[in-house]
Amino acid sequence: MATFLLASMSLSGCFGTSVSQEADVRLATTTSMRDSGLLDVLIEEFTSLHDHTVEYVAVGTGAALRLGEQGDVDALIVHAPDREQEFLDEGYGLNRTSFAWNSFVFLAPSTETTSIAEAFLEVVNRSSCFVSRGDFSGTHEKEQAIWRALNETHAIEVVEDQNGLHPIGEWYHSIGQGMGATINMADEKRCSTLSDRGTALKFQSQIDLQRYEYNDSVLFNPYSFIPVTGMANEGTQLFLHYLQNEGQITTEAFSIDGERPFFVYDQP
Repeated sequence: MATFLLASMSLSGCFGTSVSQEADVRLATTTSMRDSGLLDVLIEEFTSLHDHTVEYVAVGTGAALRLGEQGDVDALIVHAPDREQEFLDEGYGLNRTSFAWNSFVFLAPSTETTSIAEAFLEVVNRSSCFVSRGDFSGTHEKEQAIWRALNETHAIEVVEDQNGLHPIGEWYHSIGQGMGATINMADEKRCSTLSDRGTALKFQSQIDLQRYEYNDSVLFNPYSFIPVTGMANEGTQLFLHYLQNEGQITTEAFSIDGERPFFVYDQP
C-alpha cells in the first residue's frame, strides 16, 4: 500500500485542534460539512438571529469525537452512527439529534457497475487506483465497512493496520486527509474514491471524475448534533434549536449547481 503525505489538515475558526475559548459555541465538525459549504451558511444565519458566536474545527469524525472526549469543544456534528453510539454509551455526549442526511457516492473515471459492492470489487479485480481518506472519518468508516463486507462475501484479501481496514495492493492509497483533498488527489491521479454527496457536488465543476449514485441502503449518511457532557451551554442548545427549526429550511433550500447536497428528514 502506498501512503501519500500531504499538508497538515485544514482547520477553520481555530489554531491547531483547539477552538477559541471566547466563542459562545465551540464546535467540532466533519470536513464534509465544511467542504460542501453548508456549515458556513448555517452559522452565518444562526449568528444573525442570535447574539452568540460560533467557531469550529473541521476534522474527521474520529478526531471530532476525540475532541469531545477531551472536553475541547461544546458540541459535535458527526456522521458515523456506530462511533457516535459508543461516544454516548461512554458518557461523553448528552444525546444525539440527527438533523440532515445525504448519501455516499462513488467517484471514478468510468464504471458500468450497478452497486457500491460491484464498484469496489471492480477496483480490486482490476487493481485500479483508489484513494482513501484514511482519517477514520465517517466516510472512512463507511469505506472500511464496505471492504469488510466484501472480505466476508467475496473473500477479498484485506489487512488492518494504522490506516484502518483495507485491501492489499500498491494501487490503494491512504492519505489521512479530508474529503476535499482526497477528491483532488483521486482526480489528479485518475483514481476512484468514496465521497459524501455534498462535497462531491461542491467539487464536480473542478474535476473530471464521474459521480455514481447507487440505491444501496448501506450508503445512507445521517448527520447528527451531539452536545458534549459537561461542556454544553445555552449557546449549544440555541444552536441545536436552530438546526431543528430555521436551519431545516436553510438546509432544504441549499443547493449546488441546482442539486441538493443535503436533505432534512421530513423532506427526503
